[in-house]
Amino acid sequence: MWINHLKITLRRMAKNKGYTFINIAGLTVGIAVCLLIFLWVNDELSFDRFHAKADRTYRALWEARYGENEWKTPAVPMPLGRTLESEFPEVETVTQFVAGGYTFKKGNEYFREQNGAFVDGHFFDVFTMETLSGDPKAGLQQPDAIVLTEAMAQRYFGADNPVGKTIERNDGQLLQVAGVVKAFPPQSHLKIDFLVSSNVLSFLEMRREQWGSASVLTYFTMVPGASVDELQQKLGAYVNEYVVDDEFRQGNNYTSFPFQALTDIHLGPALEMDAAHGGGMTYVWIFSIVAVFILLLACINFINLTTARSVLRAEEVAVRKVLGSQRRQLIAQFFTESIMYVGTSLVLALVLTRAVLPLFNDFADKQLTLQILLQPILLTSVLGFAALTTFITGIIPATVLSSFTPARILKDKIASLKGRNWLREGLVVMQFAISVALIIGTLIIKDQLAFLQDRNLGFDQERVVVIDRATALRNNYFPFVEQLRNMPEVEAVTSAQAMPGDDYDSTIFVPEQPSNYESSSLVYSFVDFRFPDAMDIKVVAGRSFNPDMATDTAACIINQAAAAKLGWEDPIGKVLSYGGFDDRRIVGVVEDFSFRSLHYEVEPIVLLTTRKPLSNMAIRLKPGRVEDQLAKLQATWKEYAPQAPMEFTFLDQDFQQLYEKEMRMGQVFGIFSLLAVFIACLGLFGLAAFLTEQRTKEIGIRKILGATTAGLVGLLSRDFLRLVLIALLIASPVAWYLMNGWLEDFAYRIHIQWWVFAIAGILAVGIAFLTVSFQSVKAAMANPVESLRSE
Repeated sequence: MWINHLKITLRRMAKNKGYTFINIAGLTVGIAVCLLIFLWVNDELSFDRFHAKADRTYRALWEARYGENEWKTPAVPMPLGRTLESEFPEVETVTQFVAGGYTFKKGNEYFREQNGAFVDGHFFDVFTMETLSGDPKAGLQQPDAIVLTEAMAQRYFGADNPVGKTIERNDGQLLQVAGVVKAFPPQSHLKIDFLVSSNVLSFLEMRREQWGSASVLTYFTMVPGASVDELQQKLGAYVNEYVVDDEFRQGNNYTSFPFQALTDIHLGPALEMDAAHGGGMTYVWIFSIVAVFILLLACINFINLTTARSVLRAEEVAVRKVLGSQRRQLIAQFFTESIMYVGTSLVLALVLTRAVLPLFNDFADKQLTLQILLQPILLTSVLGFAALTTFITGIIPATVLSSFTPARILKDKIASLKGRNWLREGLVVMQFAISVALIIGTLIIKDQLAFLQDRNLGFDQERVVVIDRATALRNNYFPFVEQLRNMPEVEAVTSAQAMPGDDYDSTIFVPEQPSNYESSSLVYSFVDFRFPDAMDIKVVAGRSFNPDMATDTAACIINQAAAAKLGWEDPIGKVLSYGGFDDRRIVGVVEDFSFRSLHYEVEPIVLLTTRKPLSNMAIRLKPGRVEDQLAKLQATWKEYAPQAPMEFTFLDQDFQQLYEKEMRMGQVFGIFSLLAVFIACLGLFGLAAFLTEQRTKEIGIRKILGATTAGLVGLLSRDFLRLVLIALLIASPVAWYLMNGWLEDFAYRIHIQWWVFAIAGILAVGIAFLTVSFQSVKAAMANPVESLRSE
């Protein structure tokens, strides 16, 4: 029986090549998109699950409020680790470490390795790192030891075993390689190329008892079967009793240490000072829903074309029923056709996915391969997904076609099928509603990104080169700065503890009374005297720093938000005490500038002067050929700091990276919108061709009676365009609601304009009209005599 069904299916596919192509092309593209997104989603959800104790490993966060300042960060006070380990038996192992980097010498060249970790002795008890040679855990007990990943070992030692050998830092210190480990896979929120003992960090020793300093990353494993929720409650009670004093509790202040599961970090909310960046779960849901919609469009094509052609198959069904075929046999026939179409499309989709996967990996910054689908769980998922697609594409056609009544069909097949147009029209409306919603979403995302790029940030980010770790100049720091200021290519030079776009520290400031607060936590940055002028930050009251005034070594500048928060009508001359011990007199108020991304409102900030070297140096270049200017900068750097490479970025590019996820989302939406429109038009083209073919005789008669080509095109296109307009009316409020929710993530956002929906509507109607009119014009220009003869 199945052989017979298969033969009939193959004959029909060969006989109707055009419709076969449309169905297979639509399903192939839809399945390929789903496979790509499936691979991406699976990769996102698999982060950090490779660790042996991943299911009971957690990261401690620090969530607190002081005054009007609130923060949530993975950097926590050092005493928390000792407290977890000694006070709570539910905790099995605690490890604390600090992320950082070193500059190493290789031959006569120096290379900066950013992804280092300064770890304690329990690191390998919490995280799973495969040892390839040596004894990493024992070796890290020595302050002059280092553990390398396999890739880094190959970079510096080639194919030789580096264990026991030394690697030289740029300050001349020799570190002995204690072991080589396999690096964490790409699905890790931690990127580590080397490990060193945290005992080499002297500042940690000073902070061992300080509950008020964000110092280390703290991870811990739970005893099997222990409740992390109970531990959270017990730790909260401990902190309230032994850590927080009565003075701190006043003014609605609080401090707590919530736990975050290791496997939730990558897709968790974005946090300050967090290398994981987070916030990706929203995009996992969005892309998953888009994948379902794209596949649904392809399925709708198949259903629409199959049910539309039911007129041609009505007699076949009727005759087969008269000859004794049961309904289940007819359903089996139609499901066989669905299986053939979906099976063929799945094979072609796998070929297409493999072809575009390298481009997708570059776009998504991934290392995805199709081989991962061979894993039993994923293979079962793909087969289940194919079965579901087969069911969706087969159930409606099989139900509709097998329900025909033989007597009515053989008597008047057209009359008996007139009532089925509502299904076809409803599916067309659904198809274009999805396409229009994606188009609207793409336009809104692009409009918001353009708004972010064009918004005045309160400082000039153009032509600014930022040198990271400028303190590597050591004693040549200030001579290098003077050399730069004498270069004709340089407009200004300044330095700061943190540049706009970086993570900023905050601390307690005690303001001169009367003010709105006795003390408050404020964001701050140490800067040199030329910072406001070099960054073109507008002074709205008072003046900027003056390096020639000796008193300005104890000066500070605040922004308008800080002035408003402190409540002073005239803040000039008032005193702010940094940390409660360093009195700073306010000499100026600057216009609010966006030192963080526009996801957040501008916060109060204090700029403190210093004559000490600062880690970030900003060089504003004059207009000119950037490549030549950079080459001269690098040559000058090498002259003053031969022991360290010049690490630099452009400030405007740094700010662009703050919206990397949104930019990727905009590109993905654009691509998916094109694919959605392509699939929808593919189905509309086939549907229009078939329905136009059914009206061949009517068109011939109308032409003989004097109908014009334009009139016939309008007649044939009108019904389809009406459906597209209905789809626009349905999609517009849905898209507005969803995109308005997305825009709420930005403190500075656009207001969705009416023209977005107008453009989407014009595009949808225009594309649909072009698709339908191709068939309409062809039919309208045909010889009416031939049209009537064909009947």
